[in-house]
Amino acid sequence: MLSTRTVLKENDLYLVGDAGYAVAQGESGLYRRDTRYLRRYEWRLDGERPQTLAQQERYPFWLHEQSANADVGYTMKVGLRRDLTVSATELRDDLTVTRYVGEGPHELALFLSADFVDMFEVRGWPDGLGARDVEVQAAGGGVDFAYTAQDGLRVRAAVRASPPATWDGEALRWTLGEDVTRVRVSVFPLEGDETPTPGDPQALAAEYDALSARLAPAWAGLDPENAAVVRRSVQDLRSLSFRTPQGAFPAAGLPWFVAPFGRDSMIIALMVHRHLPELALTVARYLAAHQGQGYDPVTLEQPGKILHEMRVGELTRTGRTPHRPYYATADATPLFVWLVGELSAEHPELAAELRPHWEAALGWLLSDGDPDGDGLIEYTPDPGGITNAVWKDSGDSTFTEDGEDVSGHVAVIEVQGYAYAAYRAAADLYRLLGEPERAPEWEARAERLRRQVQEAFWWPERGYYAHGLNGDKRPLRVLVSNPAHTLWTGLFAPEHAAQVARVALEPELWSGWGVRTLGEGQPRYNPVSYHNGSVWPHDTAAAALGMARYGLHAEAAQVARALFGAARAADDRRLSELFAGFGREPGLGPVPYPAACHPQGWDAAIGLALAPLLRMARGEVAG
Repeated sequence: MLSTRTVLKENDLYLVGDAGYAVAQGESGLYRRDTRYLRRYEWRLDGERPQTLAQQERYPFWLHEQSANADVGYTMKVGLRRDLTVSATELRDDLTVTRYVGEGPHELALFLSADFVDMFEVRGWPDGLGARDVEVQAAGGGVDFAYTAQDGLRVRAAVRASPPATWDGEALRWTLGEDVTRVRVSVFPLEGDETPTPGDPQALAAEYDALSARLAPAWAGLDPENAAVVRRSVQDLRSLSFRTPQGAFPAAGLPWFVAPFGRDSMIIALMVHRHLPELALTVARYLAAHQGQGYDPVTLEQPGKILHEMRVGELTRTGRTPHRPYYATADATPLFVWLVGELSAEHPELAAELRPHWEAALGWLLSDGDPDGDGLIEYTPDPGGITNAVWKDSGDSTFTEDGEDVSGHVAVIEVQGYAYAAYRAAADLYRLLGEPERAPEWEARAERLRRQVQEAFWWPERGYYAHGLNGDKRPLRVLVSNPAHTLWTGLFAPEHAAQVARVALEPELWSGWGVRTLGEGQPRYNPVSYHNGSVWPHDTAAAALGMARYGLHAEAAQVARALFGAARAADDRRLSELFAGFGREPGLGPVPYPAACHPQGWDAAIGLALAPLLRMARGEVAG
């Protein structure tokens, strides 16, 4: 694993590099969706790696670099100016090599190799396909790498160079005899009968600038540091998106999750739909188009169910993974109805357009989503797949107060909140459709669920709610962030909401940077764990939005300031997928979680979603 990772991305093409943007080891590479095309892409000048003087990311798809000969010392002999861009169809590398000292020629070399492995194999999937039989052939002043997958799909990395280079089986090489030489390398990752199509970085930059200008009111009035966080939020949401027939769909995170995710995309959409309605509408329409139709014990598809994750790599295409798509989630389906309801308030035509889909989703909530018929939405751990089919989906995230793993039909609290929001949305949707007589049954169902959660989940000794109910219906009395997250849905009565906010901001859960996923002193607590003591910014942001929903504006502003403070502590003004749950110390930033996605879709949404909370409280402080 790379200790420091860099990423450039556009559409479904992305470059993962080390701290210097070089592709040479670990998970680094040039990827198209779920396939790594190049595993090595590394420059050498006179046999040595150039010494970097400065690297600046102009846009999330554009790196500008100034470098020099190795061991530059006090006087540069050779300078390299570089603009590396990733468009939807092309990686383009423009170099200007200038000789400042001496007269002899210099050798420039670009080391390349391809492996065409599946993203799951890069991540350590146990049943991989092994080394590919990659064909290599010099072509067009560059080189072609090609591979035919087991399902017959032909993939190719076409590398073109100007001026033409010599391919020696390991690297493209140029002999530079002029004082100034300009070199362009283009890499075209191709599938099937596709042909190389140049990108247009300048047009892409103009698109980014236009989006920033359109959304500038979102950061108007914020101090410059907080405004930079929101601007980064806008850029990352644009960068993470990739094209689908329904429009631009937000990826869950880089580098592992350039794929449609149900839960992740809907949480993003719910946070930013007023700023980016086109993105949120795409999410709703795409997920509707891939809604479950029948029963599949491998993919866990069920009628009306919304997908969890869809992949297109070789392992999935050949049936070695269930992600075609995979439906192992209990929360995506109620989130879908909630999202359609929110969007239909501003886009009333959507209620009728997607009616078969949100009604099918409601049908799932009342049938397969409630396998024991007790009125709660539940999941059953999948022994061959995801153990916990909720946002805390790691195998050790959900357990009893004695530290025992859950079993049977498990109901966690935020999923009940999503269902409550879905039922409320259903009532509004029927009113929009001119069928107000159907609304009361869904409002009544929502209220029954609220009462049931209060009776079964309330933890009076803590003034808080249990994480969930185990299969035996005993409450999971473990202090976790989930009840604070659930405030966002409106599930709790107002008097209980205030108590939940108070507990979430006490030292066991509150790190100073956010709400810990698991309270200090609880079984399994570990500040550097995935879900048992870490801080997930989106989870904390949901709590802040929920606090604001209940009129707890001071508490909401405290949480928003903490998250903006964490982003401001990062050089790139980004929040990561998660960070460690260590307590905040003066003058220090949050401790990173080593394997976190960066950028990550949920967290890219936070700047836009929480900026109003900063304004509302007039709370512009450094954190």
